[in-house]
Amino acid sequence: MDQYAVFEMALGLDGTPWKISAVEFDREKRRLNIQLNYPAGARFPHPGTQKPSPVYDSTPRSWRHLNFFQFECYLHAGLPRVDGGPGAGVKTVAVPWARPQSGFTLMMESLVLILAQTGMTAQEVAEVIGEYSQRVWNILFHHVDKAHRALQLGAVTTLSIDEVSRRKGHDYMTVVSEAGNREAGTPARVLVVVEGKSAQSVSTAANELAQRGLAPEKVKDVCIDMSAAFTAGVTATFTQATIAFDHFHVVQLANRAMDQVRRRERNGFPEELKHSRWLLLRPGESLTEDEKSKIAKIRRSHCQTGKAYNMLDSLRAIMRSPDRSESEAALWRWTSWVIRSRIPEMKRAAITIREHFEGIAQFIRTRITNAAAEALNGIIQCVKRKSRGFRSFHYFQTMIYLVASRLSFDLPNPIPVTHTKS
Repeated sequence: MDQYAVFEMALGLDGTPWKISAVEFDREKRRLNIQLNYPAGARFPHPGTQKPSPVYDSTPRSWRHLNFFQFECYLHAGLPRVDGGPGAGVKTVAVPWARPQSGFTLMMESLVLILAQTGMTAQEVAEVIGEYSQRVWNILFHHVDKAHRALQLGAVTTLSIDEVSRRKGHDYMTVVSEAGNREAGTPARVLVVVEGKSAQSVSTAANELAQRGLAPEKVKDVCIDMSAAFTAGVTATFTQATIAFDHFHVVQLANRAMDQVRRRERNGFPEELKHSRWLLLRPGESLTEDEKSKIAKIRRSHCQTGKAYNMLDSLRAIMRSPDRSESEAALWRWTSWVIRSRIPEMKRAAITIREHFEGIAQFIRTRITNAAAEALNGIIQCVKRKSRGFRSFHYFQTMIYLVASRLSFDLPNPIPVTHTKS
């Protein structure tokens, strides 16, 4: 087997008119150049009719391929146009190794996607392959947008909606995700990302989901935080869905109220409350024996912080209880107890929980949570920190879809499988 046959086999040219006519190494540029050609009289499928048609003319083109050892590799060919006859016109043919209007082979584009999915920023990928970062972004835009448009979401019935900050300040995005099901083998994934965190953002996300087969009336459950905007948006858009307020945000509300009590009392009780902030915010089961004794001292003191901690601890126990029917009744009794207390910060939290009671009770009944959404949010925040911001929403949205949407790409695998696990 000669060297040309080896390269033709590696490029997958079998069954096509394409043949390698020359392989040259440019020592000055440290680059391998592979010239491809087709025999005289070759015919190619017309892009419009798919009928084999004669070549009308050709235009020289080049494509960046995977490196040959440590050297850059380029494919060069005269890209033919074929004449399909009357009505069909003259059209440029597609080549098997690259997509139209791309300066990279499909193998190279696949490698770019794999590197970006592993956690590299677009700039880091560009440095690895020796290209401009915008060329990397162009690859990501094309394939991520195509794969995301191809999502079929008709089987989804439960959604989680959360907000993510785009940059410092009040610049947010709304992230709609699917929690997934371990028993069914369906992983959590981001479905749609839209700008803003308003009721209109929920409506915009619903339109995106509808384009992928998920009609709003098919959604049965939506888990959100206690945001008035999200509540209004879900109520108006997903008319057949039941809202469940995530227990994490319920406990967080009481947590913040308890911390406000501590801030108010820290000067009045310096001995008891000194260095107690993070200690009080942690759940009891994560505390050491020494830390538990410090908490017990605060509970025995005359400060309201100890009483607020008792209320918070009781709320945690209610939200964790496996007895769903008793938990719902216990939560109502908890709000009555706290509202009658003399701790204004905790009273406000209890009133808020009472106002959102039905949604919180729905969590108790169904145990639908935003836990998967919070995990995905952690991945998104990691991407944002590593990239140190994005020049526009589309760049950030594209990277979120790439790393958190479980997209499928119709591309060859540039990394050969050398072994399998038994």
